[in-house]
Parts: sequence; structure tokens; C-alpha cells
Amino acid sequence: MLIVAKGCGLSRESRAAATDGNEGAARHATLDPSSTTARGAPSRTSSANTPTELIDRPNQPLRAAPTVKHSPPQLALTPWTPSELARQREAFFETRVSGRPEMWAAMKQVSELLRSGDLKAAQTILDASGATCPTGKVCVERRRGGQKKGGVYDDKGLLYEMPGWVVSDPEDLVAEPQIEGKDINEESEDEIDAEKGVAMEEKIGDMVSVRARLSDRGTDVVVEMGTNQKVSVLVKKVQEKAGIEQKIKFAYMGKILEENKVLSQTSWKEGHILNALVFG
Repeated sequence: MLIVAKGCGLSRESRAAATDGNEGAARHATLDPSSTTARGAPSRTSSANTPTELIDRPNQPLRAAPTVKHSPPQLALTPWTPSELARQREAFFETRVSGRPEMWAAMKQVSELLRSGDLKAAQTILDASGATCPTGKVCVERRRGGQKKGGVYDDKGLLYEMPGWVVSDPEDLVAEPQIEGKDINEESEDEIDAEKGVAMEEKIGDMVSVRARLSDRGTDVVVEMGTNQKVSVLVKKVQEKAGIEQKIKFAYMGKILEENKVLSQTSWKEGHILNALVFG
């Protein structure tokens, strides 16, 4: 009897020790980061805060400029003339209040390139801006029920909308009005000579050296120009100095310089290098 009772006592002690050992092992597995249980635990870190990469965003190659039948009735009581269309396009980009200014500058460049039929250059400008076009159509189409299709999104997900007439000429454009058989936009030789005389007297600003790095060959071209001269003048000077006829767009700090602006109105700083994007 004594032996049996002692054996039973040892069995109870063994079971208690085994139970304590199992609980300790479980606690160790929970706290030990190297254990299988810890490694298998699902992470609490969400991927929702991770920025969406460009390759993950819907994007299609740009399509040709759309066909526009009529001048927009909400803006034009009668069909536009080419000069009125040009003024309306300038006003469109100058009055954008939502979105980023540098993105609208890129959109303006894209619209001009699409209008000229240069899809490749337009795609390059859009890609450089970090924007995407899910449908390949930069112009927004409004469908029945108020649904929209088209447009461009920047890297923050903001939509940039352009109506079709900004990119394409409406088919109902009319000729410029004439007075006494003379086009009102036509200048006489005296007027042209007078303008040339005034232009010669105007100050072109301080002369600066501009260094441009050509994208097609990686070499630099240095030209001299005035700070009050337009970027379009810089384009011609670089083309002549480099001996090329291809289109050139200048980029600085991630922004495309607008050709109708004078050099002093851009963000370029003297001594810095401009990236000359050569197309064609």
C-alpha cells in the first residue's frame, strides 16, 4: 500500500511539472521573436499608407487629338475665328484654380504637341511629369447621366480635365473678318518696319550664359541671351549652336519651361544647367 501511494504521489508531481513546462514553453514561443509561432503571426502594419507606384496605376498610351465638330456653345454664340480660339485657349490655362501649376504647364505642352500630331513628344512630357492617363484620352468626355471618361491624373490622384477644343480645332471655325479687302491681322510694311524699330530699341535685359544639356547626345551647349528674351529665342539659339532641327523643350527642376515666357520669369537660376529634351 505504501509503495502504491508513493508511486501515485510521484505521478502527480510529474504531471504538474510537465504542465508547468508546457506553459513555460508556450510563453517563450510567444515572447521569442525567433520562434515559429512569432514568425507566423500576421503583421499589424497595413499597406494602405504605402504610395502607389506608377506601374501600379492605370495608364494607357496617349491617343491622337479628338475630333471636335463645333465651337463650345456655352462659350461661343457664333463659331470662333482662329484668333478667338487662340485667346480662349490661353484664358483656359490662365484661369485654372485647382491642381498644381506645374502640372497645368505640362498639360498645356501636351495639348500643343497633340495638336501638331507629335504623340511621342506628348507622351514624353506626360511621363516626365509623373502623370497617368487611364484611357489614353487627355480630354474628358461627358456621357449620359453625367458620367465622365478621360482625363489625366497626377501622382497625388488629382484629375486634370481639358475640353476637346483645347486640343483640337473645331471644324466650324470661320475666317477672320476683313475690312476693305484687308485682313485685320495683316500688317502694312510701314507698320512692320515701325515694330522692328521699336524692337531694336527695347532692352533685352542682362546678358547671361545659358548651358543646356542635350538629351540625345548628353553634351552641353552654351549660348548667350538676354534675361528679357523669351524661351522660344533660347530654343532657336540652342538649335543653331547644336546644328539640329528637331524640336526642343527645356526642363528645369522637373518643370517644362513655357516658350512664351521670358527667361527672367522662369524658375531657372544663372549658372544652373537646363535639360534640353530633343524630340524626333
